[in-house]
Amino acid sequence: MGLLGTSASLLGVLLAVFGYLVWTGVDLGPLNPLAQVVKPYLEQLSKYTGQSGSPGLYLAIMGKVFNVKKGKKHYGPKGGYSFFAGRDGTRAFVSGDFSDTGLTDNVDGLTSKDLLGIEEWVQMYEKEYKYVGKLIGRYYDKEGNPTKYLLEVEKKMKAAHSEKNAEEDLKKTFPPCNSMYTQEDGAKVFCSKKSGGIERDWVGVPRKLYKPGSDRYRCACVKNTGPPAGEPGATQHNDRGDLDNPLVQAYDGCVSDETWCKT
Repeated sequence: MGLLGTSASLLGVLLAVFGYLVWTGVDLGPLNPLAQVVKPYLEQLSKYTGQSGSPGLYLAIMGKVFNVKKGKKHYGPKGGYSFFAGRDGTRAFVSGDFSDTGLTDNVDGLTSKDLLGIEEWVQMYEKEYKYVGKLIGRYYDKEGNPTKYLLEVEKKMKAAHSEKNAEEDLKKTFPPCNSMYTQEDGAKVFCSKKSGGIERDWVGVPRKLYKPGSDRYRCACVKNTGPPAGEPGATQHNDRGDLDNPLVQAYDGCVSDETWCKT
């Protein structure tokens, strides 16, 4: 046959064996092309429940499959989270609905906060468990490429981050009030230099802070002297802080310059 023919035959055998090991799910470590491509199909993933005779213990979230064998006491049979094994139950990670209907990879209608919660779960699994591959279906196509659905979800997650950052910036300007309740005095809101978990060099007064275009509001500690909180270096101001902000409104019956108010 000759040296060239022998080498070609050997290479063919090796490739065939390699392909078989990949398809059957044998762990090939960094050599496994599934780390970049696809594996397995939905019906195959359902076999990976950790039950007797099962080929392994896997779960998926947002189409990413992880080997959770080291967490068998949680995800294996009789484990508190065994319902996540062998499926993609993305929605249930934030909804808390662990019924067959709730254990779905569909995240339509979830809030921005929920989507960020799912993102945190994905990051946890990426850090704590071994990544196996991509699940063909809602999030990845047969070539392992992101689907339109996944791209849309990622777009919403990006918007959720922007929204969260905007809320954090708003809290620095309008820190949330502290609140307390006693049988004697009822409900009361008040401000301090650390109220709402925002440390600052001013106290402020409690006011209603309305959400733009809405009749919803929360209690905020509003800077009532000097320049606005968001413009600490301003030299031209009316020495009223943010009291003239159109989204700010006084509580009925409360003293305008007191740091507390009964609600």
